Amino acid sequence: MLKSHLRIAWRNLAKYPVYTLLTVGGLALGIAAAFVLGLYVRQELTYEAHFEDADRIYRVATDFFEMGGFAKSQWQLADVLPQAVPAVERVTRVNGSAQATLVRVGDRLYEEPGVLSVDSAFFGVFSYRFLAGRRETAMHAPDEAVLSEALARKYFGTEDPLGRVLLVGKERTPYRVTGVVATPPSRSHLAADLWLPLVPEEPIPGWTNVTNYNYVRLRPGATRADLERGLEGVLRTQVYPASGFDGSFEAWSATPQAVRLWAQPLTAIHLHSDYNFETAPGGDPTLVYVLALIGLFVLFIAGVNYVNLSTARASGRAKEVGVKKTMGASRRALVQQFLTEAVVLSVAAMALAAALAEAMLAAFTSTTGAVLVDSLFADARYVLALFGFSVLAGLVAGLYPALYLSGLRPASVIKGVWTVKGNRRLRGGLVVVQFAVAVALATGALVVREQLAFMRETDKGFDAEGVVVVENADVLGERAEAFRQAVEAIPQVERTAFARRIPTGSGVWMYTYRTPRMAESVTLQTFPVDADLLPTLGMRLVAGRNFSGDLASDSSAVILNEAAVRALGLPGDPLGQEVNEGQRVIGVVADFHFQSLREAVEPVVLTYDAAGTQLAVRLAAAGAAAFPEALRVLWQRFGAEEPVRYAFLDDNFARFAEHERMLGRAVTFFTLLALLIAALGLFGLAAFTVQRRTKEIGIRKALGAGVADVVALLASEFGRLVLVGCVAAAPLAYVAMSRWLEGFAYRVDLGALPFLMAGAGALALALLTVSYHALRAATADPVQALRYE
Repeated sequence: MLKSHLRIAWRNLAKYPVYTLLTVGGLALGIAAAFVLGLYVRQELTYEAHFEDADRIYRVATDFFEMGGFAKSQWQLADVLPQAVPAVERVTRVNGSAQATLVRVGDRLYEEPGVLSVDSAFFGVFSYRFLAGRRETAMHAPDEAVLSEALARKYFGTEDPLGRVLLVGKERTPYRVTGVVATPPSRSHLAADLWLPLVPEEPIPGWTNVTNYNYVRLRPGATRADLERGLEGVLRTQVYPASGFDGSFEAWSATPQAVRLWAQPLTAIHLHSDYNFETAPGGDPTLVYVLALIGLFVLFIAGVNYVNLSTARASGRAKEVGVKKTMGASRRALVQQFLTEAVVLSVAAMALAAALAEAMLAAFTSTTGAVLVDSLFADARYVLALFGFSVLAGLVAGLYPALYLSGLRPASVIKGVWTVKGNRRLRGGLVVVQFAVAVALATGALVVREQLAFMRETDKGFDAEGVVVVENADVLGERAEAFRQAVEAIPQVERTAFARRIPTGSGVWMYTYRTPRMAESVTLQTFPVDADLLPTLGMRLVAGRNFSGDLASDSSAVILNEAAVRALGLPGDPLGQEVNEGQRVIGVVADFHFQSLREAVEPVVLTYDAAGTQLAVRLAAAGAAAFPEALRVLWQRFGAEEPVRYAFLDDNFARFAEHERMLGRAVTFFTLLALLIAALGLFGLAAFTVQRRTKEIGIRKALGAGVADVVALLASEFGRLVLVGCVAAAPLAYVAMSRWLEGFAYRVDLGALPFLMAGAGALALALLTVSYHALRAATADPVQALRYE
């Protein structure tokens, strides 16, 4: 029976090659796009999934002085938790560096970005699979190192890495390789290729400091609520008494000076954590959910194409169904036959989809600069999943046409009184829904692009263009000032400045400030800078003066931004007023952005510090291209062993919008794909519509209708459907994009232009698609049309 169904399916598909190509092509595009997006969503949602008992592992985060929260927490916490919190089974300390680590293997030098320092409990909490060495004893000696299998191959090829020595850092500290771990099957926010022992530290007195990441594994049966109750107990019995606060625990907890501790599930960190000092840039849940919806929408559009084309062809299959039913074929057998055809189509589409998926990944990477997922063929499970996904998609898409066609009455069909009008309303409704989805996606893509352009062009309060930041100038020590003077001698350089913190930097500097009129201190963002930073960055003084290196009194002076003046409640003229004991306000600068435009401008205090750790360099307009090479040559001349690290300030601002840029590119890419699939379906549907109305067109032409009349007649039928889809898409897109824009402190107004552009583009595409068949029909010989059938 199956063999017969397959043979009949093949004959029917071969009989209508255009229909087959359109259906297979549309399904393949839909399956490929949905599968690629499904892989991305799975990748993002399964971070940390390879760790045993991942649901029992938590990171302890902290906050104090209302500084926005820290992914790191206190060193002494790891000593306290096992005894103070019964739910805790094990604790491990972890630390990492934002900079690459120098590693020497023989006479070869490497810069490794993925290096973590961990204590002896780390591999007991995190279940890496050891290919060499023993997990139970890893990191129990201060000179051990564990490598990933990729790094072991890179350093030692096929040789045994155990016992080999690595020289790490500027000090060339020797470490013995005692373990090699397998590449995990899923990703982690603790991604690393090299693990080194964490050097024990003397705890800093008090609890208002963060030094390392603390991870805990709970005992079997313990819950997050148990851990959080334990953390509150630690605050009550140890942190609060150490604070010296004159009042109750509840009163202390309500003050900005209070320490807070909370538990973050390991599996939620990648998508739902955005604290200071994260180990790695997190994911974006909005992007994940949006791309998941787009994948479903694209697959839905491809399925609609299949249903529309199958039901449109009903007139061609009606006699076949009527004859088979008259000869005794059951409805079940007919359903099986049509579902077999659907599966054959979907399997054919799968083969094409595999190639298209790889092409999509390459095209997406080349056009956006971002990698969604690795190669489809990197894992055999992906190929098997694609096969199953394709068969399921074919069955779901083919179910309605199978039920519809198998339900035709043989008597009506054979007598010739059956028509296809019964499914025209369904086909029209599906076209409306199809284009409503596509237009909503297109509108969203245009709004995202508008917001990104707005973020690029918004006045940041200073001139970021042409500013390069040398991030590790402090490694030169006493030679830093000589280096600065040498940089200023480079022809492309206009001026330079030292600072310990520069806008867009990763460091956090916050201090408490209080005027004589204030009852409580407030914690404000602080930028220690020298006298040259304001002119180098082009910050605008709105009152007072800049710092001066010639005035000793400026060591206790401060410059405020306008938001800080308001936050400190300084009445009248703020110049000369006291902030903290002995600090005087000498100037006010215009508010400036130093983080993402998702955040409102915060109050900022600038303090004077001539010995900065970072060097800001203002370049002449034409000097940006040549400067990096000149900088590297100069750095080598100063003999720094660590490579120079530098970044353009406007590139750093662009990184703040990386998630939004990724969202915009992904939505645009897959929206164009959705429109293409919808156009393919409309192309096939228009062909069958023209074929069905061949005699009508012939009669109209014989009665004097012109080419324009016939084209307008056929185009208007589909144009109305697409127009209804555009109207239906508008409220959906408006609600969705309004919600998305609410996440930005600074955003565009949601006007009518994106909606009009998306609708006009979809309508033009639809009319262009339909016009091909309409023109062919309108220019055909009416005599041949009247002889049709």
